[in-house]
Amino acid sequence: MPSDLQENRDTRQRIIDASIKLFSLKGYTGASTREIAKIAKVNIASLNYHFRSKQNLLQEVSAWVLDDFEQRLVDLASGEVKTAADFSVLVFNSLIHDELKCLNHFKLFLDAENCPKELGPQPVGFLQLNSYLLKEVKAIVPDDERLWLTSVIYGYINHMAVMHSSPLGKRHIHRYMPEKQATVAKYLHQLVETLIRDVNQRYS
Repeated sequence: MPSDLQENRDTRQRIIDASIKLFSLKGYTGASTREIAKIAKVNIASLNYHFRSKQNLLQEVSAWVLDDFEQRLVDLASGEVKTAADFSVLVFNSLIHDELKCLNHFKLFLDAENCPKELGPQPVGFLQLNSYLLKEVKAIVPDDERLWLTSVIYGYINHMAVMHSSPLGKRHIHRYMPEKQATVAKYLHQLVETLIRDVNQRYS
């Protein structure tokens, strides 16, 4: 039988999963704690016990989503991939592996006014991508250029992941990328290699 600690973890995770679904569907204001409790199959007292308030719940949910994404990037970076371009393709493929999860996570952060999780000056995953850029970008390239590189790369990854995961986006992509996933990966690879080549030339 599961321990009380494991039961608490399972309950918290069910509440977090239900919150992501409802916050992304209805927004922070539109989603009620009673609806979240119903979807999570817990009573409202249990939700209040674990998170104390709706605002607290949103804080923990947004932190969980970011931490989950960052851990995914850490795991990907620990593999045998050698280049920033190959790593970027891995990140894209990882995001679209679960299309609904991808969309829900991005929609959660579109509700920026109500999302209290503060983002740092560097994009999530900067350290992982930068570990490849340090090998491929000249040492004289300033830190702000590396930050620009990672921001552009992740911006393209996130945009294409959302497009690839949404019904309307899929139809749009299919018009000019018949082999959707493979074509996006090819263009992403080209983008990263071009950006690195460009910044190296500018500081040659």
